[in-house]
Amino acid sequence: MKNLFLAVAFLCSVSAFGQSQFQNETANFLTTASDKIMQLAEAVPEDKYDWSPQEGVRSFSGVLHHVVSANYFFATKMGAELPEGVNMETLKDDLSTKEDYAAALKQSFEVVQEALKNADEASLSEKVEFPFPGEYTGMSTALILLSHANEHLGQLIGYTRMNGITPPWSEGQASN
Repeated sequence: MKNLFLAVAFLCSVSAFGQSQFQNETANFLTTASDKIMQLAEAVPEDKYDWSPQEGVRSFSGVLHHVVSANYFFATKMGAELPEGVNMETLKDDLSTKEDYAAALKQSFEVVQEALKNADEASLSEKVEFPFPGEYTGMSTALILLSHANEHLGQLIGYTRMNGITPPWSEGQASN
């Protein structure tokens, strides 16, 4: 009987570890991307926020707005509520200064991080409806979120370098 109890306890602890492992690792990777996005938002002068590589392409601030709104979108797909005062319909108009963007980025990353960390095993396997074709679950939502953040991190790095600004984390490193 004691061996049965130990086996059940072991299986429960492994299950609990596995349940949080995915969320913790995804949240950690998202932290890396979000920290770099925040550093770029700080490094770029406010007068460059409207810069775009060409007509019809999102500006630097347009990419930041897109990241903020996507973070909220993915967070709500993982069960989070929008913070008080966040209105997705007016969000673009609510962000006008560098400080506005920094605060919105910070808050949106906090909300999505919390949603990731609070997701339970059952919610990760539940179906999630997206406005594009395919079948998705809570787990694919987290993976799309991570991919999305890194995609736009790369875009923002390109924008920053095109404006002669070196990303803060790579200053002083030799470039190849």
